[in-house]
Amino acid sequence: MASLPQTVIDALEAFAAPDQRGTVHDLAQVAADEADERLAAVLESADWVDMNAKHPVGPDRSDPEGMRRLLQAMGAESRCAVVTSRGTEDDRDLGGALDQVLQHQDHGAIVVCRPGPLAFLVTATDEHWLLSDREMPMLTGQIPVIRT
Repeated sequence: MASLPQTVIDALEAFAAPDQRGTVHDLAQVAADEADERLAAVLESADWVDMNAKHPVGPDRSDPEGMRRLLQAMGAESRCAVVTSRGTEDDRDLGGALDQVLQHQDHGAIVVCRPGPLAFLVTATDEHWLLSDREMPMLTGQIPVIRT
């Protein structure tokens, strides 16, 4: 596995529960042969995430377009980083990344938005979590598409 981009490391550390920060920080420090196993453990569940930063995403908001609109309403730019068990992409289109993660991911993934800290986590058990220290906006009606 290639080393994790700094934006991903920063997001993982920002969202980690106090007792899990060392585990998440170590993910950026381990050798490549250990990194895949440790990353898979992080993507297995949301247990490592601080309770104040994780917000469940219901089925009504878990489609790629709806999630993109929600993230952009919260300030996300159109580019992001994606971490899956198969690797990392640092400069990915947000819409395409969400489509990949929601439609074709069965081992967990995290989409890290810019600017952070803001992310979308799909666990290996198919739980969907919005990771943010901001309040989720109430989405009613049409949300304007933000183009950057």
